[in-house]
Amino acid sequence: MVEERTRRAVLGGIVGASVLGGALSPVGDVLEQFAPLSGGVWGAANPDRPSTVGSPYGEATVRYDEEGVPNIEAEDEQALYYAAGHVQAIDRGFQMDLQRRLFRGEIAEVVGEAAVETDRFHRKLQFKEAAEATATHLEGTVVEPILDAFAEGVTDGFEDAELSIGFQLLDYEPEPWTPADSMLIEKIIAWQLTGSFWSLRRTLLEEEFGEELVDELYQERMDHDVPIIREQYQTEQYRIDEAEQLYSDSTSERTVESRQRPSGTVDRKLVEYLSAYEPQENLGSNSWVVNADLADGDGPILCNDPHLGLQAPPVWYEMHLDGPDHRVRGVAFPGVPEVVIGETDFAAWGFTNANNDVIDFYSYDSDGDSYQYGDERREFESEEETIEVDGAENETVTVRSTVHGPVIEEAEQEVGVAWTGHAATETTIALYELTRSQSLDETLDAIRKFDIPSQNFLYADQDDNTLYYTVGKHPIRQPPGKTVSWDSPDALDGDGVFDGSRPEGEWAGFEPFERPSWDGFVPFAEKPHVLNPEYLATANQQIIPDDELPYYFAESYSDPYRAERIYDLLDERVESGEALGRSYLGTVGRDVRDGRAATIVDAIVNAVRAEDDELQDAAETLDEWDYRMDHETEAALIFQRWTNAYRDELLGEEFEEIGLNEEFYPSDGRVLELPADSDWFGPGGRAPVIRRALRTALETIEDNGEETYGDMSHTGLIEHLTQLDFLGYESIPRSGSGWTVRNFGTRGPWGGSWEMQVDLGGEYRAILPGGNSGRYYSQQYSSQLRRWANGEYRRLSREIAGDLETEYVRGDQ
Repeated sequence: MVEERTRRAVLGGIVGASVLGGALSPVGDVLEQFAPLSGGVWGAANPDRPSTVGSPYGEATVRYDEEGVPNIEAEDEQALYYAAGHVQAIDRGFQMDLQRRLFRGEIAEVVGEAAVETDRFHRKLQFKEAAEATATHLEGTVVEPILDAFAEGVTDGFEDAELSIGFQLLDYEPEPWTPADSMLIEKIIAWQLTGSFWSLRRTLLEEEFGEELVDELYQERMDHDVPIIREQYQTEQYRIDEAEQLYSDSTSERTVESRQRPSGTVDRKLVEYLSAYEPQENLGSNSWVVNADLADGDGPILCNDPHLGLQAPPVWYEMHLDGPDHRVRGVAFPGVPEVVIGETDFAAWGFTNANNDVIDFYSYDSDGDSYQYGDERREFESEEETIEVDGAENETVTVRSTVHGPVIEEAEQEVGVAWTGHAATETTIALYELTRSQSLDETLDAIRKFDIPSQNFLYADQDDNTLYYTVGKHPIRQPPGKTVSWDSPDALDGDGVFDGSRPEGEWAGFEPFERPSWDGFVPFAEKPHVLNPEYLATANQQIIPDDELPYYFAESYSDPYRAERIYDLLDERVESGEALGRSYLGTVGRDVRDGRAATIVDAIVNAVRAEDDELQDAAETLDEWDYRMDHETEAALIFQRWTNAYRDELLGEEFEEIGLNEEFYPSDGRVLELPADSDWFGPGGRAPVIRRALRTALETIEDNGEETYGDMSHTGLIEHLTQLDFLGYESIPRSGSGWTVRNFGTRGPWGGSWEMQVDLGGEYRAILPGGNSGRYYSQQYSSQLRRWANGEYRRLSREIAGDLETEYVRGDQ
């Protein structure tokens, strides 16, 4: 039995846990270390996989290659996915169960009262109900058999090998897995990528600072944005046949001046409460595709580098599946049966976050029991639920809903939440069909069903097709008392809080926890897309200029530095006439020039040289720098420490005075590119702020004993889910920042969670930030970490490979 104080240390504060990365945030004292492992805990860290397993679905074989990747073969589809569930449970079972418990609001049952509030939040947002609605909707569809087989495989996998170390430390056993649990993973992924509370935070900030100052600090668009879809692709040649108004001149009637914003209000305490549960906003990704002609090879090349939270074990699980009618190799989220990013014999594809605004908030005229809705008074739908608490009395939570969706409340204010993920969705069908597609038309049919999350989909196939498409359902916000079409200039923007009592901002054809008609959403053909681009890149930047779309799309996009750099490198190569081959594209993927530095370093140098002899050496180091975030350089260290300090110098006092912390800060790009004469700098102007930040940065560097950027940018920042030090990774310097193509954000940490290059006429290469196994003493627990840190890739076989580990034979367990 693990001591109670150690159990609290392992998972005492669960708030920061996420399927997309991030260790569990502690609420207590410094975490305790465990004694050397022995007995059952050793077995949990390094299990023996069974050599033979009875499967109710028939024969399958599992071979593990040298990186711990299961290569699974079966002649029956259910047998294939039973085996896939079985190996996931053995390799990543604790990770799967933890995220399931977190979003079902059942963590306190194994952790204790420290997790009650986070359970309360997840119960109120009703993720479990959305997953159950989706699982029910998928009954009778093509994916029901594989979901059933996968779930049964997971359940049996929990029983067929020693439970992993997390279960041992918390002294509990997992419940059986269900198809609804896999659908819950889908909802978690979608929430982490689209579940932003920014509309609420902006509304509060405008009340505190005024709209003009907030507009300046939180620029929705930057003047050097480089859109995904550049001008040469805004013609009919690159559209699917159904598209009508996309990119047309008639969209010009929707202008910034004509925007209609929400009119609701929000309470400060509610925003502060919700901010503790908000997904990490810096999550992003890169992808680019090059057609066969420019690649100068036998096929197109696709690269994808999703930047998600980094943790041990990684957020992705690599699989190679060979079934009766398809072969696919790539990565899945632990807990789901289908490969999400990868390659088949016919095609390769990847995703990056599109930043679509697919969540809205509604305030009400409410008395606590009922709320005004148009001309009528309605009761809140309400249900009492019990939160089981280990070692303490159980708690009760009231789960409430309005016509818009779940209700969250704090300080006596109710806010209704409408989110596309609360619907019964068909993303699992989309992935099923995508992995079996044999033509571009079949691929288009598949991604029509990709309901959540909203993503940039990039694709290439053996017929030399390339494709970019914005996928995911996108709502049109209706004005009060009217129903308008998707291309109407009268539709509302979603960047605020709607008055749900008027009502305004509703989504026609949407009903939470049901299968919507999606009538009030943007038609598939009218979403931004490009058929057969010669080359195209995505980096979470603006997709297309706002005045080229007839509908509101996003509140804001990522800082454009990665997108600028990728397109600059690709453009230069094309203009040179040299091939965009895999070797060169690998160089693009490893590029660490930071566009933030190019915008501000001259100002830092000038501010210091004009006034302060004490800081001259640092200024000289920055002046001679090439803006590359190389782990061996001092300049990159000074710049990143200065950037961190500059944010605090500029905003810390102002925000602290009104009770807000750094979670409310804008992105680095918005801060660094504030005009020198901005009122945010106060009467002294920008230069004194720059100098104070540089002094603070140099003091921090000295106090930490740092010499180069690698002293602050390293894999030692990547923690295990439990934050137990001995389960984390060794410290290896890693170049790059959160704003470079080769991505590694030290504040998260976040970065390249699966770095992939697929040459459809050549090699398939990829790397994980750690290893494929979640078992601590497995040789594959961190076998890829050093290569990932060094910017290397591994070659992936398209043949089933590895030593035979487990045979599945027909029969019961």
